[in-house]
Amino acid sequence: MAEYGTSVASTASPDKVWRIWSDMSTWGDWNPNVSTMDWQGGFVSGTTGVMNTRAGQHHKMRLLDVVSGRSFALETSVGPLTLFRFNCRIEPVGGETKIGQYVEVKGPLGPILGGMLGPQVSKEFGTLLSNLAKKAEAAG
Repeated sequence: MAEYGTSVASTASPDKVWRIWSDMSTWGDWNPNVSTMDWQGGFVSGTTGVMNTRAGQHHKMRLLDVVSGRSFALETSVGPLTLFRFNCRIEPVGGETKIGQYVEVKGPLGPILGGMLGPQVSKEFGTLLSNLAKKAEAAG
């Protein structure tokens, strides 16, 4: 299954990046699309909630595959038989931290819709990841 997305390099430590990324109450500060996250439970696999966008949309989401300090995924339904899975990763590389976000389009229609929707959905990942990196670098 194809992934669409990007990564940025940061001088912030992986721990600093993780502290901000795993605190959903901060997402509206650095993600230009997110207004608020209404989440039921902690930052652990299986918890669910709603992402409220600045455009007024509300997306039910589920947190999956959380590996503390390294990675997590968010999954949401985007219509019948189609899921978006957002794979988020933190990786130390040399003296920097690589922060990446990628989207997979899953389900029976995934192979068809992925090529159409994947590049469109992922086009703003660079901006939100750069904002996340700046916030982590400024964190004390």
